[in-house]
Amino acid sequence: MTRYLRIALFAMSALGLTLMVASLFLQVIAREFNLPVDWTEETGRFAFISMVFIAAAYATLTRSHLRVTVFSDLVARHIGQRPVQTFHTLVLIGFAGVMVYFSAFNFIDGLRYPNISPALRFNQNILFIMMSAGFAIIFLLHLRDLWVLIRGGILEEGGPVNE
Repeated sequence: MTRYLRIALFAMSALGLTLMVASLFLQVIAREFNLPVDWTEETGRFAFISMVFIAAAYATLTRSHLRVTVFSDLVARHIGQRPVQTFHTLVLIGFAGVMVYFSAFNFIDGLRYPNISPALRFNQNILFIMMSAGFAIIFLLHLRDLWVLIRGGILEEGGPVNE
């Protein structure tokens, strides 16, 4: 299951990056020939925003996100790795849960009070769905990590051991 999620998240992130780069490339070319393509800036921005949240879920899945571990490594030497990892995981579950709640709230609120983009006439608040989806995946991944820790496993760089 993790393998398919990894492939899907990577593919969606790559698609978002490709759409963003192609859109901005078209914008540069169009400026050179004085062609009116106002929609390219918005398409690039929307693709970038979507890609960021899906790529964040991918980074969480592969444990390839940035971490500063100086303090946690010091504490882990005294009390052990599992308690520190459990604390980190609980904090991250809480943060992801709060972000899912508020991004879903902003999405629903944005349907009532739309913020329409000038060129595409697109309700920009719909992008909160990508934020909700990304953080929901992150939330579920950390729940999986917590389950691994509760069962006595430890979390490694490439994913949980005892998965």
